[in-house]
Amino acid sequence: MAIKVSVILPSLNVRNYIEEAVRSAMEQTLKEIEILCIDAGSDDGTWEILSSLAAVDERIRLCHSDVKSYGYQVNMGIDMAQGEYIAILETDDYADIHMYERLYNEAVLYDCDYVKSDYTLYSTQSDGKRIFLRRNVLQADNLYGKIIEPVKYSAVAADDNYLWNGIYKKEFLKKNGICLAETPGAAYQDIGFVYQTTIHAKKALYVKDSYYRYCTDRDGASANSGKGLLYAYQEYTRLYQEIQKEAASSERLRAYYCRMAKSFIYCCEGVDEGKTKINQEKRMECYVWFQHQLKEALKKDLVDCTVFLPQVWNKLEMLLVSELYYVEKCREHKRDIRKVIGKPGEYSIIIFGSGHYGCEACKWLEEQDYSIACFADNNQILWGTKVNNIVVSSPVQTKKQFAIAKYLIANEKYSADMKEQLLKMGVEEEDICIYV
Repeated sequence: MAIKVSVILPSLNVRNYIEEAVRSAMEQTLKEIEILCIDAGSDDGTWEILSSLAAVDERIRLCHSDVKSYGYQVNMGIDMAQGEYIAILETDDYADIHMYERLYNEAVLYDCDYVKSDYTLYSTQSDGKRIFLRRNVLQADNLYGKIIEPVKYSAVAADDNYLWNGIYKKEFLKKNGICLAETPGAAYQDIGFVYQTTIHAKKALYVKDSYYRYCTDRDGASANSGKGLLYAYQEYTRLYQEIQKEAASSERLRAYYCRMAKSFIYCCEGVDEGKTKINQEKRMECYVWFQHQLKEALKKDLVDCTVFLPQVWNKLEMLLVSELYYVEKCREHKRDIRKVIGKPGEYSIIIFGSGHYGCEACKWLEEQDYSIACFADNNQILWGTKVNNIVVSSPVQTKKQFAIAKYLIANEKYSADMKEQLLKMGVEEEDICIYV
C-alpha cells in the first residue's frame, strides 16, 4: 500500500488525551496513512496506551525519542515518514475523520506544497461538556480556495500561525531543508516551521472548512505557560540569524516582520495583570529586542498595517512606545469598562460573544465579584446551551429578558458590527462597552 499521508504524533505525558488523538487518526476516511507515534519518555501511562492501540492497527509505528523536545520529535517523524505528505497531530488535540482525505485530495489535484484548513478551538467545562469555537486561519476571505504563493501576501504572514491544521509535501520539506527548532520542551517551535513553509511554497491552498480540533485548556500547555514572549524570542532571534546569512528578499523580510508583529502583540497579552512568568530582567531583554526590531522594520515599510484589525494594530503602537505605556492603557481601558458596568451587583451584565474572548471576559469579571446574567451570541446553535455554567441566548432574547442591562462586547473582529447591532435593537450607547 502506497502511503499518502504520514501523521506524526509527538507525545509526552498526555495520558488523558492520547487515545482520542490517535483514534482520530485511526478512524480517518483516508486509509492509506501511517501513524507515527514519537514518545519522549512518558511515565504516566501514555506509552502503555500507545502500545495497546498499536496492537490493533498495523499502521501505527511506535518510536522512543531520547530528547524531550517537540521539535526534535517532529523532525524524527519527518525523517521516518514514508508518506507523500506529512501531517502533525498534537497529542492533546484530535482531527475530524475527513480531514486528511479532504486535504490530500486537494493537494494532489493542484500539486500543492501544502494545504491547510480552518480549525476549531475547544475547552472542557467542569461538567465535562466541551465548548467549541470555530476559527479562520485567514481573515481575508479572498485568499481561500485558490492556489497562491504565500510569501506574496502579508495577510498570510500575519494570520497563519500554526502547523497542525495542514499537510505538507515531504519532497517540498526536504528540498528546502524545512524542519523545526529542537529546543527543549514544546515551546513555540512551530513559528520557524510555519515561516519556512510560507516563504518557500510556490503553490499553497487554504480550505474554508474546519477539520482540526485544538485543545485550549490543558494544564502544562506552552500557550498557557505565561512564557510566550520568551519562547517567541527564542524562535525569532534564531530566524533573524538565518535571514542575515541569506540576505533575504524584501518579500521574505515583510513575511518575517508581519509574523513577528502579530506574535509580539499576542505574547504581551495579560502583562497588565501580571500573567507573565518570566523574570523581569529576561522579559525586558525580550521586549526591548522585539521593540527595536519592529521599529526598524516600520521605518523600512516592512510591516503592512492594512492586514491587521485596527484594534490589534493599536495594541502594537502602544507596545512600541513602552511596556509601561501599554500597561497603563490596558488598565485605563478596564477602568472605563467598570465605569460603564457599575459596581458588582448594580446592573445585569450581558457578555456579547461566548467564544474565547467571552470566556476571558467572564473570568476577569468573576475575579472582581461580578455576576454574569447571560451570554448573548449570534450563533443559533449555542442558544439555550451553557458556557461556564452561564446560559447563552440570542441578543433579541437578552434584550427582552433584561430590560436594564450593561453589555460587554467580547469579540475581536466584529466588535463594531456587534455594537451597531445592539444600537439598532434599542440598547443605549452608554450601556455598551467593548472588552477587546
